[in-house]
Amino acid sequence: MRDILQEIAEELDHLNSLDEAISLAIELEEEGMAYYSEKASVMKNETASKLYMFLADEEKKHAGYLQQYRESKDIPEVEFTYPKFEASFSEEFSDEKLEEIGILLAALRFEHKSEYFYMELAKRAEDEEQKVFFKKVAAAERGHYMIIDELLGDATEFRMQT
Repeated sequence: MRDILQEIAEELDHLNSLDEAISLAIELEEEGMAYYSEKASVMKNETASKLYMFLADEEKKHAGYLQQYRESKDIPEVEFTYPKFEASFSEEFSDEKLEEIGILLAALRFEHKSEYFYMELAKRAEDEEQKVFFKKVAAAERGHYMIIDELLGDATEFRMQT
């Protein structure tokens, strides 16, 4: 079984320009937005549904940052605020708890890959501004990862050290 993080690094090595990498990043953000929107509509757990809507909005923001950069070459300000959900992360999951946890695990993996992708872009950046921009997007992805991990920890009463 191949390491997905190694595959990301190899894929980036085959791109001819930063613009190609940004186009790929935009596609990934749009895929994430579609995934999270779809999952938000099927989750019976209100907190998890709100989490997915939040993450879909975040992916949309990231795609916007990338599009803005691609079009203007001006580095946008990347913002991430840890959300405060109305419901507690410790609320009970529905009868489909295993399915919901599976969706959360897929989301956790997606955020981990996204963080790695942006850290790899930062390593390949052509200047310091680009490096800072990609590191900020990576940090936002790490924030998403931590939110999902918190919900998983409450749902399973187990938390891995991250």
